[in-house]
Amino acid sequence: MAASPELPSNFQIKSFDASTTTMKKNELKISNLYLHHAYREPSPTHLTILSPKGRSAFGATVANNWTIHDGPDPSKDAIVARAQGLHMQSGDWHNSFTIAFEIDGLKDSTLQVMGLGVDKGTNQWSIVGGTGQLTFAQGFINKKLHKVINTGNVIELDIYAIFQTKYTFTRDGPKGGNAGQAREPKYEPHRLESIKISHGDLIYSIEYSHIDQYGTKHTEGRWGGTEVTNLLTLGPYGKETSESPFSLPEKKGGSVVGFFARTGAAVDALGVIVRE
Repeated sequence: MAASPELPSNFQIKSFDASTTTMKKNELKISNLYLHHAYREPSPTHLTILSPKGRSAFGATVANNWTIHDGPDPSKDAIVARAQGLHMQSGDWHNSFTIAFEIDGLKDSTLQVMGLGVDKGTNQWSIVGGTGQLTFAQGFINKKLHKVINTGNVIELDIYAIFQTKYTFTRDGPKGGNAGQAREPKYEPHRLESIKISHGDLIYSIEYSHIDQYGTKHTEGRWGGTEVTNLLTLGPYGKETSESPFSLPEKKGGSVVGFFARTGAAVDALGVIVRE
C-alpha cells in the first residue's frame, strides 16, 4: 500500500484516547417517520422562488417546509418535525435542509441534511451536523416512496446518527470525620490510572495518578473507607470500630476517576469524583 502523502503543517489529523475526552458518543435511531412532500393545492409546503425560462428546469430553486409525521397519514398523524430548507434542480434535485424536531425530548434540537432526490433518485440522504441535544451529529437517512396522495407524496424515513454529549462529573462524599485539611486534585481528572494506599489501624495516606482531558498524566497526593473503581472493589481499609463502615460511590454506574479528601496525620474523610 502506498504511503499517504504528507500534509501541510497547518493540517492536523490526530487520534485520541476516547476515555480522556470530555465528550461521549451516543446513538440515535428513529424508524417509520413519514415526510409529506406536499407540492399540490390546497396546502403546499414548498414555494418555487426561482423558475428559469425554457423547457429545462435546471437551476429551479424551491423553498420547503415539509412536515414529518409519526404515521403515514398526514391528515391524521401527529407532526414530530419539519424539514425546512431548499432544494435545487441541478440534474437531480439537490436538497439542503434542517430537520427541526417539535416533540418533547428533542424540541429545539435539529439535524442538518443534504442529498439528492426527494421521492426519486438516491435512497439515502446524509446527516452532516446537528444542534441542541444532537450537536455534532453525523449519519444518514434511508428514504423510500411510501405512497402517492392527492397533495403530493409520502416518503418513509429511517434515521440513524451518532452524536456527542458532554460527560457529567459528580461528587460523592466526603465520608468519614470532620477534621483535617481539605485536599482537592490540582487538575480535573478524567480517567483513574493507579492508587497507592498506606494503611494499618487507620488509613494513613492516599496517592493516585489520573489522566486529564488533554491526555496528560498527573499524580495527586500523598494525601481512604473503601475505594471503588469501575473495575473492582478495593479494601476494606482501616481497623474495624463502632463507626459505620462505608463504600464509595454509593450510586452504581459511572466510573471513579479521582478523589478528594480531608487529611491530617491520617485520612480523616474521603470522597470520589465519578464520570457518568
